[in-house]
Amino acid sequence: MIMTISLCNTCYKKVPSFIVFEDGRAILRKECDVHGKQEALFDPSALFVSNFYKHGTLGNNNNIIIHVNDSCNMKCPWCYYKPGLEQQHNAVFYHQLFWEMYRGFSLMLSGGEPTLRPDYIEFTKQLWALGWNPSTITNMLKLADKDFFKQTLHPAWVQGKDYRFAMSFQHPKNYDARTLELKKQALQRIEQEGLVASCCMFSIQTLDELDYIYDFYTQTRHLYSMLRIRTMFHNWRNKGKKEIYLSDLYKVFMRKFAEFTPVQSLRVEQSNPYCLYMETKEGRHISLASSPTVENLDYHVCSRPVYMLGPDFRCYPVPICQIVNEGIEKGWKDGFQIKR
Repeated sequence: MIMTISLCNTCYKKVPSFIVFEDGRAILRKECDVHGKQEALFDPSALFVSNFYKHGTLGNNNNIIIHVNDSCNMKCPWCYYKPGLEQQHNAVFYHQLFWEMYRGFSLMLSGGEPTLRPDYIEFTKQLWALGWNPSTITNMLKLADKDFFKQTLHPAWVQGKDYRFAMSFQHPKNYDARTLELKKQALQRIEQEGLVASCCMFSIQTLDELDYIYDFYTQTRHLYSMLRIRTMFHNWRNKGKKEIYLSDLYKVFMRKFAEFTPVQSLRVEQSNPYCLYMETKEGRHISLASSPTVENLDYHVCSRPVYMLGPDFRCYPVPICQIVNEGIEKGWKDGFQIKR
């Protein structure tokens, strides 16, 4: 039995919990003093959990995600972000908020689509001038624009060959032809400049999408430092479909990507039951992730090197912040009802 902390499914208050192994599965049980006993499947493989259950972080790759724009030029049905939940601020505000406690971290600009922020270019340059190393999580559409792309060939985005963009991608079935073409144009511009983006992130709804990701990775892996694959459910609006746990993703991934010989690596970060960090024989990084829901959250092992600024101006590990946002939307914060 593993003793830990979770959140109440109803009021989102921290509650004592424990994980037990039963019939080959890992089950999380918890009890709220107001809303009673609760139980959820933590992962269908007890063996997987026992192999990768670790607390803490190595402190590598320290980043804070901030939502700097709440509009988007795509309407992905799985997106967890809700416009209007938090306000956007200028560069000096974020500098003053983070400098004392998080000096040395990198700020990851997100949204919505951050590149649509009217002052995005100047905002990013100002963060860089203030001593930060900003990077941007983007759907890539603006990078297809020649003039916009040219403006990002500046030290605020480029360090050597490193191009500080994390590019969001999905299976082509999720895009219209125009959107897919713009994403391909963005990749072509990066290749023409001889740059290497920080990351290419795939959000998947079914495991058979790994066939496309394998083909994509085989052809484009020289254009980014890390391939990241995450499953989509609950916060990503996939509640009606079968939930894909990390053990499921790991098993299929290792079979399909066997030729690249991915092995566990501590060069990026320590793995845990929600996120695995690997390295291929070519020295390229791969991350597999399956974010928890409020029902099966283990608060202790959610510590990752990437944090997210919440609407309450506190930083949480990314999966916890997404659940906190969900709780705030429902009117709860730390077990207290903040709206009726």
